[in-house]
Amino acid sequence: MTPLLSFIALLPRLLLGFCIVHFIWNATDGKSLLVKVFLSAAVGFGVSSLLGFLWIWLSLPLVAYVVFESVMSVILTGWLLLKNRDVIRSIKFPKLSVTIWGTLLFAGVLVFVFNLVLYSRQFPHGRPDAWINWNVAARFIYLGGTDWQSTFLRQFDHPDYPLFTAVANAITWTFLGSTSTWGPIAFHFTVSIFTAGSLFALVNFFRDFKQASLAGILFMALPFVVDQGMRQYADLLLAYIFLAAGSLTLLYIQTKESRIALLTGLLIGLGGWAKNEGISAILGLSLGWALIAIKVERSALKNYIFGLLFPLVVIALFKLFLAPSTDLFSAQGNSLAKIFDPSRYLLILKVAVSTLWDLGGLPVPLIGLIIFAAIFIGRTVDRIPGTWTIGLFAAFQLAAYFVIFLLTPNDLLWHLNTSLDRLYLHVLPLLLLWFFIWLKSPREFSPKVS
Repeated sequence: MTPLLSFIALLPRLLLGFCIVHFIWNATDGKSLLVKVFLSAAVGFGVSSLLGFLWIWLSLPLVAYVVFESVMSVILTGWLLLKNRDVIRSIKFPKLSVTIWGTLLFAGVLVFVFNLVLYSRQFPHGRPDAWINWNVAARFIYLGGTDWQSTFLRQFDHPDYPLFTAVANAITWTFLGSTSTWGPIAFHFTVSIFTAGSLFALVNFFRDFKQASLAGILFMALPFVVDQGMRQYADLLLAYIFLAAGSLTLLYIQTKESRIALLTGLLIGLGGWAKNEGISAILGLSLGWALIAIKVERSALKNYIFGLLFPLVVIALFKLFLAPSTDLFSAQGNSLAKIFDPSRYLLILKVAVSTLWDLGGLPVPLIGLIIFAAIFIGRTVDRIPGTWTIGLFAAFQLAAYFVIFLLTPNDLLWHLNTSLDRLYLHVLPLLLLWFFIWLKSPREFSPKVS
């Protein structure tokens, strides 16, 4: 019963997320609705976590927030259904038919779900960082009562990490009434499914079903994705948010719809609440939106910043008044000497290339498959303007990671070997979106076949 209740505990936040996404971006066509469904987890879990954090900071009982949130999500969903009843009646669902692509996608989803469940049963508590960083903070919040801030007194590892996952899991445990391992499992399982679903829905939006199926099957087939998703870290969550924010930036360039700018700002702000690396992403994507304001529409940046404001204020309050200072640059050392040490550059590049080549966990290197497809399949004739925003965002984030490695006070090789693959994960879904938008679709090889 506990596994089922753990997933039920997530439902109010998923409903809340969809209501927020639909309220901001009110498109009702089928492709847009599918995208909005798969954005709902990032927005729902994120906004709930922000509000839950403010709630406990005011010394209010978390159980009262859970009741309030659940009631409000039901009311908002009922209101949304009532308001859009005519639109709902007019929706034409596609006729179910067995196709090769549909069958392959269904099989890929089944295997993906099976592997996620298998990993969660093998490691119900997640992997080491989950024990010493993410889930332990959730336990302080759930079990600590008014003394929950004792979590910041932890001396080991990173007590300064933002509290997205910690508050989200504490809310689930409050719903369950116990610190069941199924709470974090359900959260990370859902994030994994919604990340894959978002990639599928977005490629489907920009291209077509066949191309989206290819993208989704490849992503779900990566053992690396299953492993990182169910480790119960925040890295796949951050990758999910980067995918959402980056793709909405591209979508804004297509539509010039101001509300999409607002939703993008909200999402990238939630990235900063998910993990410290998300803070550099806020800076990187904001620079991209400044360029959009110059090249496309001046009002874009204003709407984007308006959406970013709430999570950014919460992050600032958290960092200024609660979290201890980060240990990343705390050690004494000569930063200037590191910057001018060529051996550090060579080591970073060497490990970066090696890790990139082995990324994915497939028998055949993922990067090799991508290079092969780019050469022998080639670029689509259906060009989509604005894809430079995705490349710029990913490049900025990777450059920020390079600087972090360059200046790290830790042993450089150890730091690279223990974190670089997860940092690649942050931009992997977004870059796969970019690649499958660029790549020729199976439809272009058989234009007469529907």
